[in-house]
Amino acid sequence: MLKTVRVPPRFEPLFEQAQEFVGRIFAERSDIPDKGRIEVFGQRYMLVRARAMSVEFFEMVQRLYRDKGQDEALGVARSLLFDIAHAMGLSDANDFAERMHLQDPIARLSAGPIHFSHSGWAFVDISPESRPAPDESFYLLYDHPYSFESDSWIDAGKRPDFPVCVMNAGYSSGWCEASFGVPLVATEILCRAKGDDHCRFIMAHPSRIEGYIDAYLHGQPHLAAHVTRYEIPGFFSRKQQEDELKSREEQYRGIFEAGTNALLILDEAGVIVQANPAASRLFRCSRPELAGRSFADLLNAGADLFARLRAAVHDHGHFLSEGTATATDGRTYVVELRGARFRLQNRDHLLAVLTDITEQNRAQLALRQAHDELEQRVRERTAELERLNQQLHLLNGQLVSARDSAIDASRAKSAFLANMSHELRTPLNAIIGYSELLEDESGEEGRQHLDLGDLGKIRGSARHLLALINDILDVSKIEAGKMELFVEDFAVDELVAEVVATIEPLVRKNDNRLEITTRPGLGAVALDRTKVKQIIINLLGNACKFTHSGVIGLLVAREDGPHGEQLVVAVQDTGIGIDPTRLEELFQPFRQADESTTRKYGGTGLGLSISRHYAEMMRGRIDARSAPGQGSTFTVTLPLSARGVEAAE
Repeated sequence: MLKTVRVPPRFEPLFEQAQEFVGRIFAERSDIPDKGRIEVFGQRYMLVRARAMSVEFFEMVQRLYRDKGQDEALGVARSLLFDIAHAMGLSDANDFAERMHLQDPIARLSAGPIHFSHSGWAFVDISPESRPAPDESFYLLYDHPYSFESDSWIDAGKRPDFPVCVMNAGYSSGWCEASFGVPLVATEILCRAKGDDHCRFIMAHPSRIEGYIDAYLHGQPHLAAHVTRYEIPGFFSRKQQEDELKSREEQYRGIFEAGTNALLILDEAGVIVQANPAASRLFRCSRPELAGRSFADLLNAGADLFARLRAAVHDHGHFLSEGTATATDGRTYVVELRGARFRLQNRDHLLAVLTDITEQNRAQLALRQAHDELEQRVRERTAELERLNQQLHLLNGQLVSARDSAIDASRAKSAFLANMSHELRTPLNAIIGYSELLEDESGEEGRQHLDLGDLGKIRGSARHLLALINDILDVSKIEAGKMELFVEDFAVDELVAEVVATIEPLVRKNDNRLEITTRPGLGAVALDRTKVKQIIINLLGNACKFTHSGVIGLLVAREDGPHGEQLVVAVQDTGIGIDPTRLEELFQPFRQADESTTRKYGGTGLGLSISRHYAEMMRGRIDARSAPGQGSTFTVTLPLSARGVEAAE
């Protein structure tokens, strides 16, 4: 049931659908005064005081234009309000039609009156006499009960002698224009603000609205006395129209004379009425000689061409074609012919505009030939590229095969290393165990026959080889993606004590001094305890190896990082140092900054590579800073917890 609008029964189903949709839109309203916002269905709206857009607006314009007279001030105010409201109606109609997915003109119109009611403009009552149609016959007769503009004047206690509902007329005509796709204007002929019973409007095409108003008043003679001082937007008196027409003809005359294209004014029979100087130059004869001649005599196939021009202009208002024109000296031209209506001395004529395109056609022909040649070259290049593409496809297949082979070889290598490491560790553990057993079980008598120094060398070599194999096994696991994390909670200071106990013999071996710095509040972390310990021991072991009679520093602290608190371990030495340009090579497997160090100091270059992988597995990092002769600093940064990393791995 319709509550927000009254329409003829034949339109009610569409308006009921619009009422439901628009009602839902305005039900979703939120006021946010602390942000200066009012939102309806996700779009921003504004509340404007009604009197400010009507009574007070007219009074302000009249003050500004008081030196021009009241009528001119009134005209300015009406024009401004109508144009603003008309533009708003166009915009809102298109927005609602898009959101409601509407195509039918009546359906597009239906949301307008209901939107009017919800937004506080007016209630709309459409008369059954209305005949809305998508052409110049459009006719809409309607009332706006409760118009905000009339109410503003009535509430202010003012009684104008002219209809005041200008914005209502502008908005509704803008909405209908967007819905039906034809220019429309609306005029208020009766207004409650000036004492009439209704605020009544007539909407129509600009060319028909005066006739519709006259016809309505002829059928309602008792209303004629009340219909006073109404204004049709954009229309003037006949005197103004005549002045405008005269001025326009003068402008056209100047354009006609100065035009660079040949202009011919023709009557309905195709006889030339007037020609401009450019036409005289094109046809090589004077303007008086052209006047009175038939258009068909000047162009090849002229009779047929003129018939098509006249029919197209009458049906569509314009014509465009090409033809061949012949001058009086026999010279021929290719011309572009345009046709249009032309009003001369209050009579309808045809205007033929001829443009010499002979050189343009020659240029286009040359361009077309060049284009064809270019297309042929493109086809040849395309075929060549296709052949190259096939070769690349074959090459790509070979590269993919080579890549797969390399991947398989890498996997086989990793599997071999893992298997061989396991196979070698078993006898090495046996060698170490038996050498220790022999040393423990040898008494004084046995020591006389057993060289314990040689036995220690055997055990040391075996342990060194076992450590090397363990490193190789770790590298193979990392490369095979089989290295796992075992996260547990542990106290950092306890881990530091274990590391120090393990590394102290190696520090003393090269006559170094170990300096430990632990910041207060280390607390506990949730990381892989074994891998953290191995990282620190690897870094301290490297520092001891490359430092003699120097200082080995270990700093452990909790510091703020970009993602919160983190564990920082820094190992600093006063050893031989490294060229900064070769620091990154230290983290590559089996690489050292200087190959000579392998011979002098030993080692495989696996420790730092493994340590970096361990740190990255726990979402940490290792940074290095060094210079030859100035020692090195390796800094490990780890999160306080690696929970969840196991699952991600």
